Amino acid sequence: MNRLISINQGENLSFEEELAQDVLEIITVFSARLYGSRSKKNKKLLEAVKEVLE
Repeated sequence: MNRLISINQGENLSFEEELAQDVLEIITVFSARLYGSRSKKNKKLLEAVKEVLE
């Protein structure tokens, strides 16, 4: 299992602010994975269509 240790000594955030940042980071990571996989599928589909049309 991977571990990520983050130390932010310069910021004094409340629990709610820190939680909100963490949730936004999680959403960002999963949306990037989702749209990245869709992008790959779309590229394969376009290549297949181009081959058929040639």
